[in-house]
Amino acid sequence: MKARKRYFTLLEIIVALSIFLLVALTLYAYSRETSNSWRRIMAERQRFNELLGLDRSLRAMLEHMVPFTWPDPDGVKTPFLIAERDRLRCAYLHGLNDEIEGSLRFAEILLQDSKLYMVYSDRPFLHWDEVGERKKVSLLAENVESLQFLYADWEADESLDWRERIMWLDHWETEDSERKDLPLAVKVTVNWQDGRTETWLRRSMGSSFRERYGKWDPLPEDKR
Repeated sequence: MKARKRYFTLLEIIVALSIFLLVALTLYAYSRETSNSWRRIMAERQRFNELLGLDRSLRAMLEHMVPFTWPDPDGVKTPFLIAERDRLRCAYLHGLNDEIEGSLRFAEILLQDSKLYMVYSDRPFLHWDEVGERKKVSLLAENVESLQFLYADWEADESLDWRERIMWLDHWETEDSERKDLPLAVKVTVNWQDGRTETWLRRSMGSSFRERYGKWDPLPEDKR
């Protein structure tokens, strides 16, 4: 007598397919979430690296600003400093790479087409078209919505407490004036298009006109 073959019933097939589809959907969801998490991690890593690079550039420039004058076409020495609300140009000290380049750098931070740049040269100038091939450009950040600088100055009223004597300006007036000193500090705020905002506050080296290390009072007139 032949043994009867056993076939799967329709119900058993449906149950097996349902379990298979459930496992497949679970694996797909897990794989998709893992992929999204990896993309988020890589995006955060890229943003973090961008912030580190921007921080290094700002620290190198702002903390090592030095007063510097350069003659204009008429021979009048003009401070190499343009400190406005949306851009900053200054001279600063940097590590000596070679004797030809020297240890002075002349740079400007500006925002163009949603990109934050540092443009610099190792030779002084008054206009960028004078730099020629010594002009270099470094991209600091992308997708930037706005850029803002604020500059710390010292209130002349000595009756105020030293905390009240610090004031923040949105520009540093050097044109048509005799002042050749630097801001005490610079505050930089960068707003990205995705809603992020970062702020840096860096004290400058100073020029000994307004302050000196460890002492906030202005130097006497005969020592400026």
